[in-house]
Amino acid sequence: MNRIKSLDPPHKGLRNALSKLTFLAGKTSFTDRESVAKFQALAKEDFHLLKDHTHTENKFILAPLEQKLNGSSEEYLDDHKEIDELETELLEVILSLDGTQSDEEGHDLYLDLCDFQALYLFHIDKEDVELEPLVQEKFTDEELMGHQVAIMEEMSFETLLLWFKYIVPARRTEENAQVLRGFKGAAPKEAFDAAMAVIKNELDEMEYQRLVEMIG
Repeated sequence: MNRIKSLDPPHKGLRNALSKLTFLAGKTSFTDRESVAKFQALAKEDFHLLKDHTHTENKFILAPLEQKLNGSSEEYLDDHKEIDELETELLEVILSLDGTQSDEEGHDLYLDLCDFQALYLFHIDKEDVELEPLVQEKFTDEELMGHQVAIMEEMSFETLLLWFKYIVPARRTEENAQVLRGFKGAAPKEAFDAAMAVIKNELDEMEYQRLVEMIG
């Protein structure tokens, strides 16, 4: 039986989100306000999810793990602090753009963003390889599910929709259907319909229809 992987869904979603952001940064015209505004809108979404993931991981994964294994969270918390500072600096630069910068300045920002992406991907890869197995060792699936429920209860609906936007296209249809069946059974119809509307915009028609059929 496959164990619950607490980090897998958000990490896949963040890999998807960051790849879209660096891709867009590479073709943004930094002398055009409309082009810059499109880039800024995507950056706001991405950095919101980055901040949200750090918060939930610290509170609902690392803190419980620290209670069971003293000292186990220190390295990851230090990494999170460093990454959080870089995120804040990058987002401030991105939001300060007004269409009067040169494309050469934009290229420098693009490279800074690529450097951040490389650092972040290394960080979450280390968590997937080292932290995830440790969490599975120290917690039962029932406990891990409890962590996920606590995360969902604290999360705003707008943030949840953003996670669906980036996680669903990055995971297998079977995995998505399992999650969304549970969401359909627990959430108001309006909330489920809103989530599916977001998801439909991110999948091709064939993949979306297969997901709908599997949800039932």
